[in-house]
Amino acid sequence: MKIIIILIFSISYYPPLTTQDDSGVKNQVICNIAGRIWRSTYVFNISQLPERCDIITIGEYAFDRNGGIDVHIKESDKGTIRSLVEANKPVYTHVGFQSTVDWCSIFDPSDKDIFQKQIFDPLVSFLNTFKVNGIIINLKYIYKNTMDDYANKISTFVTNIKKKVNKLIVCLLIAGSNYQYFINDTLFDFTITNKVLDLYIIDWSLLNICDNDTVKCGLSPITSNISDMVTIEQVNSGVNNSSMDKSKIYARMQIFPVIPKKLLSKDATYCITTYSIYCSSTDSTNSSQWCTNPSKLSYDQGAYAKQSYVGIVLDQLDTDDYEGCCECGKFPVSNQIIDGWTASPFKTCPKLDHN
Repeated sequence: MKIIIILIFSISYYPPLTTQDDSGVKNQVICNIAGRIWRSTYVFNISQLPERCDIITIGEYAFDRNGGIDVHIKESDKGTIRSLVEANKPVYTHVGFQSTVDWCSIFDPSDKDIFQKQIFDPLVSFLNTFKVNGIIINLKYIYKNTMDDYANKISTFVTNIKKKVNKLIVCLLIAGSNYQYFINDTLFDFTITNKVLDLYIIDWSLLNICDNDTVKCGLSPITSNISDMVTIEQVNSGVNNSSMDKSKIYARMQIFPVIPKKLLSKDATYCITTYSIYCSSTDSTNSSQWCTNPSKLSYDQGAYAKQSYVGIVLDQLDTDDYEGCCECGKFPVSNQIIDGWTASPFKTCPKLDHN
């Protein structure tokens, strides 16, 4: 069985149909491609990307990759960025860490001269050289950090990098599973970051573990009668009761099947794979135990996001059915979510629902 260990990092030739202004990016679909940090058989082809993806996010600029010197993003991902820029497609990338997460070294460096020369300046140079339009700060587990004056230090970083990169969009990625803390401004004060951030991206993926319940209803159901299951409604309540600027909030949705721990080797953790592998599996007894999004849930997630959010992020195209094995065209899960977001008619895809 072909599986892929989960990594935490988490087109067309025409310009986007919506506009970008001082309040951020509105009503757009951001499609993530993990790139070479994700080991799949996906081969980038600009002509085969979903036409309704307004913005493409490629890979991750890792501060600690190769010892933090020179090579922070994979070479093949640089080539993908060049192709998208040449096609006049807006391009974002994640910024974060490959292994040891150390945001203090970015937002509160002990030696500011070393930080400027070895971390900040190379990032600015990369963004300007490759004409990257936006960055997503991969700070999903924001409440695990204990830095003093956290929000102000993030705001200073964002302000400084915007001074060096013209019209850069800066987004903050936050795990939806932290929803119960959103209301507490003493833990993180969103009123401070509201002034400088363009977008908050609330991650709806992996709200629950893969078990018998989530095999049936999906890992991130909108609502549930199961008492200990985290739902999108709960996450949305946390967002609505927070001090986040509601005009800047996107929802990030999961596009990858998860293989439960009981089917993995002893030294593995939860794993993710692709819908191409899921739909082409010849071992239905095994694949029927994988956690996937039922077709209607994908559609309903897109429709639900439209009620409260200004945009969506699809995570990620290179775990969707990019080979067409589900017999519903390429990228069927992505397209179902976008159909819900745009209020297009729902289309069933039986192979996605064989559980």
